[in-house]
Amino acid sequence: MRYVRDVFDFVFTFAGVSTLPSLVVPALTRFVENVFIYDMRIWEALQQSFGEDRHALNSAPVMLSFAEIDRGPNNTSSRVVDTRVLAYSNLKDGRPWGLDIYRCPSCGGPAYNMIFHPDGHHYLGNKWIDTKFKYKCMKCGAIGRKISSPSWIYAAGSQNYGRVWYKWPLTHSQLREIGHK
Repeated sequence: MRYVRDVFDFVFTFAGVSTLPSLVVPALTRFVENVFIYDMRIWEALQQSFGEDRHALNSAPVMLSFAEIDRGPNNTSSRVVDTRVLAYSNLKDGRPWGLDIYRCPSCGGPAYNMIFHPDGHHYLGNKWIDTKFKYKCMKCGAIGRKISSPSWIYAAGSQNYGRVWYKWPLTHSQLREIGHK
């Protein structure tokens, strides 16, 4: 048997608390089909399958680690591994920008103890991520207004409102930015 270091195409996992097979299997099937039958790039295939299926993505965010070949000078190449989470931003369910790990900046209470609403102009289309939000913490009563999207959260390449992606794992400064101490 021959061992080859650092060789894999991708690692896919669900990043949510629970996964409902009836909601995610159709999108998962489309993802596998896009990668292996239509030979799509892995990240684009994920956005085309899960990014276009609001129900699947609302059920469970997905995490994808994937390797790509980076072409350097003098025709050199190296494998670059990237890990991203694709999520659905749902204020009603306590997931601003798809982050169910958001916390109250005042008391550290979890997002499910907070009420979120858009605050100010509600952008649509590819500028929806510029919409600010407000929150009220049910644990400590803190109120926050005009909260902007962190710079490390990106609108997904989907035609549908609410799809975001960010690199994983989050840094300590990114965690502090979403209320972790």
